[in-house]
Amino acid sequence: MKATGMFKAIELDADSRQRTGREYALAAETRQEAINELLRLLGRSPSEARIDPTRTLVQTAGQLWTIVGARAAAPQDAPGVRRAGAKHKRVR
Repeated sequence: MKATGMFKAIELDADSRQRTGREYALAAETRQEAINELLRLLGRSPSEARIDPTRTLVQTAGQLWTIVGARAAAPQDAPGVRRAGAKHKRVR
């Protein structure tokens, strides 16, 4: 099974370039695939978007998005499992 890259699309205010709080997690191998996935989620075609590949900015219908790499969250062990070995250690 091939590992899938993770990207995040973050909406920015077109004037101030500050985050609006709207984000999408995108499962894609490349930035181009992530851009295509974002456009699909927004219901836009590539011809309706202005894409700046140097900064990975996507502008469409008054919206401005940036695509950034995101790490997958590390799996968390249950607290009881994580400390199980420590409970039985003896200090001499």
